[in-house]
Amino acid sequence: MTHNYPENLTFHIDPAKFQNFLDRYRHTFRHKYKSPIVQRDTFWINYEDLSDLEYFQLNIYPHLCKFLGVSQSTNMKILRETVKQANPEEDLSSVIENYEELEYCFRYSDVTHFEKLREQEVMKTGTMSSPVTNQQPEEEVPRGDGCGGTWSVLLPICSRTISQQAKSRHSHSSNQEASFNTNRFSELTQSSQYNDSFDEACWDLLSGFCKSLKETVPPSQMENFECVVGIDVGDKVYQPAKERLKAMIPCNVVFVDIQPTMYGKLCRIWNHLASKSHNDYIVLFGDDVRLLDCGWPQKIEECFRNISTNTGLPLGAACVAMNDLSFPGFPTFPVIHRWHLNQFVTLLPKQFVNQGGDPFLYELYSRFKTSAWEVSCRLKNTIGGDGDARYQKYHINWRGHILNMHIRKLKKSVEVRNISGVCLDVVVPSYRTNNNDYLRRIALLRASRDGVYVKFWFVVDNPCKNHVDEVKALANELNAKQLEQSGNYFINVIHYGANRGASYARNTGYNYSIADWILFLDDDVIPNDNILDAYIGGIKRFPDAKVLAGMTTLPEATNTWTSMLRVCNVGYFYGVSKLRRHPPWAVTANLLVRGSRFNPTIQFKECYPKTGGGEDIDLVYQYKAFYPTSGLLATAAVPEAIVKHPWWNGGNLCYKQIRGWAWGDSMCILEWPSKTFMTFPNWIEHVTFIILPLAIYTKQPVTGLAVGSVVIVLEHLIKMSRYLPAALKQCEGDSILYQLYVALGAGTVLSAQEITRVNAILRRFSLYSICRRVDWFDGQEPRIKLDIQFGSIIRFVLNVGITSIGFGSYWQEWLNQV
Repeated sequence: MTHNYPENLTFHIDPAKFQNFLDRYRHTFRHKYKSPIVQRDTFWINYEDLSDLEYFQLNIYPHLCKFLGVSQSTNMKILRETVKQANPEEDLSSVIENYEELEYCFRYSDVTHFEKLREQEVMKTGTMSSPVTNQQPEEEVPRGDGCGGTWSVLLPICSRTISQQAKSRHSHSSNQEASFNTNRFSELTQSSQYNDSFDEACWDLLSGFCKSLKETVPPSQMENFECVVGIDVGDKVYQPAKERLKAMIPCNVVFVDIQPTMYGKLCRIWNHLASKSHNDYIVLFGDDVRLLDCGWPQKIEECFRNISTNTGLPLGAACVAMNDLSFPGFPTFPVIHRWHLNQFVTLLPKQFVNQGGDPFLYELYSRFKTSAWEVSCRLKNTIGGDGDARYQKYHINWRGHILNMHIRKLKKSVEVRNISGVCLDVVVPSYRTNNNDYLRRIALLRASRDGVYVKFWFVVDNPCKNHVDEVKALANELNAKQLEQSGNYFINVIHYGANRGASYARNTGYNYSIADWILFLDDDVIPNDNILDAYIGGIKRFPDAKVLAGMTTLPEATNTWTSMLRVCNVGYFYGVSKLRRHPPWAVTANLLVRGSRFNPTIQFKECYPKTGGGEDIDLVYQYKAFYPTSGLLATAAVPEAIVKHPWWNGGNLCYKQIRGWAWGDSMCILEWPSKTFMTFPNWIEHVTFIILPLAIYTKQPVTGLAVGSVVIVLEHLIKMSRYLPAALKQCEGDSILYQLYVALGAGTVLSAQEITRVNAILRRFSLYSICRRVDWFDGQEPRIKLDIQFGSIIRFVLNVGITSIGFGSYWQEWLNQV
C-alpha cells in the first residue's frame, strides 16, 4: 500500500480458505478467460494485468478492443484505480498473525509472494531454511540443578513363575497376537528364568534397580520421590517382607495390594497404582530396569517445561519417553504428569489390559506436538527385550475409536481449535536388491518444522537373506545416529521371507502404522529433500482431502523407446498433480493417504499383479467410496511434492511392464463397474470376436487373415497420425522417417495394452468386460469419454466395412442361396 499499515492491524488467514480462493481465481482467469468454448458477455481481467501498462497494451488491450468492437487506435485513459499500489517487497508478517503457518503451507507452491521469498532465500544460503518471520525468539528455559516437581515411581513386582501365572484362574487366555501393538509391559514383572529356589534372585534383581535409582537421583532430590509398589496379595516372597523392601528402596514407599482379578493385566495394574499417587510426575518401571544417566528427572522436567513454553499448552499436557536401549525407537517408559490424571481420571482407558499402553500415551500427545524423546535419559532392561511375556498377551484395537475419543477429550481440555502435531509415516516396499542408496535417501528425509512425528517402514518383499541383512544394517546404522538426537524418524524393517507382491508389502506397512497419514514411496524413486514439508503444507491447505497426489517426474527421453513412451503419454498420471487440482487417481510411487486407523477396511487388493497395475486406481476409488461426502475434494494435488522416477527396465523395451499395467487395470472393470462405460469394439476386439469367428464359420482362414491384417494396419495408421504432432515436437531436428517411426511405435504401446485386456477377458471368461472401458477420469471429463465413444463408432464402421468387403464373396454366395 502507499501508506503503512496501522500498528494494531492484524488478521488471520486460514490456509484452506486461501487455497480455495486461489483455485477459484485460477479457474476463472486461466480457464474461462482463455476458453474458446465458454460463451460470456463479460470480459475478465485480473488486477495484475490491468496495472501493468506495458503488458496490458501488448497482450490485453487488443482482445479488449475486439470484445468491445472498437478500433485499437482508440486512446486509453488510465484511471487512478488501475495504478498499482501494493509493494511486492513489503513485510506481510507484521499484519498476518499466522504468517509462519501460512508461509510453511505455501512455501513450495507457485504463490508469487512465497515463491519470491523462496528464491531469495536460496540465493542467499543455497538452501531453503525455516520460515522467515518477525517473531521474537522464545526465551530459553534455564536448566536448573534441582527438581522442582515431585515424582511417583510405579513399581509392580511379582515373584510368580510363568507356570504359576498360567495356572491362575484369573489370567487371560486370549490367543490374539498383534505385533504392531507390542510393548514393553511384558517385562515389568519378575523374570521366568529362575527355578524353585529363586527367592534371593528376586531380591538381587530388585536390588539392582534400587541401586541404579539411588545412583542417578541425588540424595537431596530423593525426598521428592516416592515408590508406589504393587505386590500380588498371594506373593510369598514380597508380601511378608515389606520392611525389607522399605529398607532397600531409597525413597518413601507406598504399598498397594494387587488382587487376583488383576494378575497379568499390567495396564490395569498401572491404573491402580497411579490412582494411589499424588505427585507431579508419574513413571512406570520394572525391577529389571537399570537407569544409566544421572540427573534424568531434571532433564525430563525441563523437557516438560520447554514443551509447555513452545506450545502454549498447560504444563503437564505432554508425554516424554525415555531412551530404552533394549528396545530402541519405542516409547517404552513414558513419563506422564499429574495434569493427565486430572483430565482423564485414569492413566489409561479402561479397555486396556496388558498391551499397547505406552505407545497409546505417546501417540495421544503427539497430535498436539507435546510428545517428546529425552534420549539423554537412558535405561536398560537386564532381562527385558522383545521376548515373550509371562502371561497371555491381550491386544485391543486402540488405534481407531479409543484414540480418537481421547484426542477429542484432550483437544477440549487444552482449548485448541485444531491439533497442530502431524503424524506421518513413510511406507516403502522393497524388492530390488543393492538399492540401499535409494533407501538411504528416503530414510534421511526430514521436515523443517517441529511437531512432525515420522516413522519409516521398510517392508522387504524379497526372501533373499542378503537383501534383508543389508536393509537391516542400513536401518541400524541410521537409527544409531538418529537416537543420539531424538527417537523421531525411526526406521522399522519388516520382512516375512517371501515375495508376495507390492500390494501385500504396502498393506503390511500401512497396517503397522498408527500415523494419521501414510506416504507411499517406491524403492527406486529419488524424492526431493522438501517432500515432507510439501505434503504437510498440502494437508493444511486441503483439510477435506483423504488422498494427496504428489508429482512423479520421468526423465527426458534418452533413446527411441523412451521417445515413444513420451509421445504416447503413457505416464500421464505420474504427473497428474501438475495438471489437475483434484486428480481422479494417482500412482502409488508417490502418494499420501489417510492412515489405516481411520479407514481399516481400505486395503490394497491382492487380485492385482505383484509388480503393480490397477491397484493404485482401486485404492483411490476405495477412499472415495469410504468418504462419499467428500466428493471431488477427496483427492488433492500437491505438485511441489516431487520424486524422480527412473525409466522402467533402464530405458530399454518394457512391453512386459506395460502389459502388466493393462492386466491389472482390466480388473478395475470387474471391481468398479460403476466407474466404466461402453464403447463399440476396438480393433483387437473386432479381430478376436468378429473376424476370427467369422473366418472359422465361413471356413475362409486366408480371407480372415487378410481382413484382420488390413484392420490392424488401419488402426496403427490412425494411431500414428494421432501421435505424429507429438513425435514432431519430441524428435525435432530428426528426419521425418524417424519421426514417423516414433509415432508408429508410440501407437504400439497402447496396442500392447489393448491386446492384454482382451487376453484378460478370455483368461477370466469375463464377457461383461467386452467393449467396456475404465473411466480414467472418474466422471471429471465427460467430453473425453464422449470423444472415446465417438472415435470407437468411426473405427467400428471402418472395420465393419473392411470386413464386409473382405468376406464379400461369402455374402454373395449366401444371398444367392437365399
